[in-house]
Amino acid sequence: MGSYGGHVLPGTFFLMFGFWYAIRYAVTYLRPKSKNAVFYCCKGKIPFSVIVTEGVVKIVMVSIGILVELYYPGAPMGKIHNEAGDFIGAMNWQHATMYFFFGLSGAADIISYTARGIIPPGMDRLFGGLALFIEGYLFFFHLHGRSMIDIRVHILLVLMVWPSSLIAVLETFAINMRTALHVLEMLRTTTLIAQGIWFWQVAYILYPPHGESWDPCARSGGMHGMHKRHGDEPHEAAALPPTPAMDCNEEGHTTLMFITLFWSWHFALSIIMVAFVYFLVYKVLKAGGGLDTRFSSGYESLLPKTLQNGRAGDNRSLINELDEDDL
Repeated sequence: MGSYGGHVLPGTFFLMFGFWYAIRYAVTYLRPKSKNAVFYCCKGKIPFSVIVTEGVVKIVMVSIGILVELYYPGAPMGKIHNEAGDFIGAMNWQHATMYFFFGLSGAADIISYTARGIIPPGMDRLFGGLALFIEGYLFFFHLHGRSMIDIRVHILLVLMVWPSSLIAVLETFAINMRTALHVLEMLRTTTLIAQGIWFWQVAYILYPPHGESWDPCARSGGMHGMHKRHGDEPHEAAALPPTPAMDCNEEGHTTLMFITLFWSWHFALSIIMVAFVYFLVYKVLKAGGGLDTRFSSGYESLLPKTLQNGRAGDNRSLINELDEDDL
């Protein structure tokens, strides 16, 4: 992940699954309740479902990620230490571990469906929450020696990942409560999409395509300890002659404040995206006749029956009072 593409790739992964979940959960809730659609492969011998498909896609994608992290040129080639006995490839192994737990989540998806008569329901969501927790846990302890901007963007990422993990675990205990489960599902979908967008933003901040660093101290050539980038040599700030270029703390803190604002805006954008997808699904189901009767009558179906009857009676009285010329 230590590159622009290394952050864009997982961001795309979370965006893809986030939008898929937004569509899937909206369709599941707005359509009449029924069993999951099942089709068969291998000449009709093996049942296959949407959940199984999701699990297979997860396993394939994380397997590619693990191979790239551990065996791509420049990677540790599957080794945890060199010939001298020193640890190598710490970042690669951390990223591979994150991918591995999402692979476990994919396996849980498959098993939770194929062995649904044996294991308790909701295990797929529990393992999804575990994968997200491990992701946040590793990112939280992934920041030693980084600049303040680098630390801030990753802390904000953790603040998006851990709530998503908690929501997924809560879904396990609300698996038989349809309304509560749906609210939690849409919340988790929102955090997944926001996480994907934020990965893209982090890539742009840490590896700007235009080449100009977001860190004002790095741009001015002054390397304060709080703005030191990972890998810079230690030095004494007091030994450097004071120059106007060194006075970059105020601008640096302003940049941090705006980065925090961007996180809030990305979360708001993800809420709008999920609401828009939900609206489109509602319209498509309504136009195709696949909408549950609970929602087909519009907002009036949510009113008390006495109020609905009163409105209908008022409308009939108004029509009766009109003469033929008015009609």
